Amino acid sequence: IKFKEYTKGGHRDAVFSEIFTCSSVGAGKDTAVIYDKSLEHLGTNKENTFVFEDALYAIETANKAGYKIVGISDVSEKADPETVKSYCDYYINDYSEIYKLFE
Repeated sequence: IKFKEYTKGGHRDAVFSEIFTCSSVGAGKDTAVIYDKSLEHLGTNKENTFVFEDALYAIETANKAGYKIVGISDVSEKADPETVKSYCDYYINDYSEIYKLFE
């Protein structure tokens, strides 16, 4: 099931306990506020929490804040994929590859 189709049927809560947006936290991804709020909500520590991102500037922000990062390929990202990968702990081409993180 694709995420959009799944959440349209009112199943969002079965997947996520909360969804944070830049608007809801009052800050863009050029600061770590959205990641810190998410971490606080989850009640986990940075060592066991992963940020999934596709935009280089957001990856850089999360990296500077000490988060582990799973980079996701994005054809609209203008940055060189090797540059993006250099900031990431893991890198996937799309979410169908997420299983690789747990092997």
